[in-house]
Amino acid sequence: MLHHLKAIVLHSVKYGESGMIAQVFTDLFGRQSFLVHGVRKKNSKISPYLFQPLSVLDIEAYIKENRNIQRIKELKASFPLQHIHFDIRKSSIALFLSEILNKTLHEADVNSSLFEYISNAIQVLDITESGIENFHLVFLMQYTKFLGIYPSDNPEIIRLNEDHSAGIPGLIQYSLTDISKMTIDRRLRQNLLNEIINYYTHHIEDFGKIKSFEILREVFD
Repeated sequence: MLHHLKAIVLHSVKYGESGMIAQVFTDLFGRQSFLVHGVRKKNSKISPYLFQPLSVLDIEAYIKENRNIQRIKELKASFPLQHIHFDIRKSSIALFLSEILNKTLHEADVNSSLFEYISNAIQVLDITESGIENFHLVFLMQYTKFLGIYPSDNPEIIRLNEDHSAGIPGLIQYSLTDISKMTIDRRLRQNLLNEIINYYTHHIEDFGKIKSFEILREVFD
């Protein structure tokens, strides 16, 4: 059956001479794999740039239950991203977050609230300038709510010391629209990121190593 859906690109790989397989998170069917033929041909109507990390797409696709790879009829950008893929800071954050989403979103995760959270977060990332270096910290903190591991009053996630309390009283209280208010230095930011990654590793089975972790640290070092 043909369905109209929105999808967030998590990861993509080349397939054959000109095709591509994209791992995406959709609003209606959770995580899905889509095969797009001919997308890497010079005369293709579909740009391969649409499959960059965290691109949001409008898709017409034939969805069949229990099929590993679905077929796309048509697709286009749901909304144009003006900065994420052209700003090294934002593209590094997008790569990092898409890798974490790729590890933690599963086929059974049909969650419209989660899709809306991620989609809105992408738009915030695209247009925000001030405090962008703290975006991924707050995103990952809020994302734990959807994973069922939100620390709330648990001090394990951020073991506040004097430096932490001087910088922020606690990461939990911040939303993505508050990142410009966060005044933390590079060292504290790296410490917080390490704490969050360790927290994810401890609570999520087979979380593994994040390949883009060091790239992100170098960009904001």
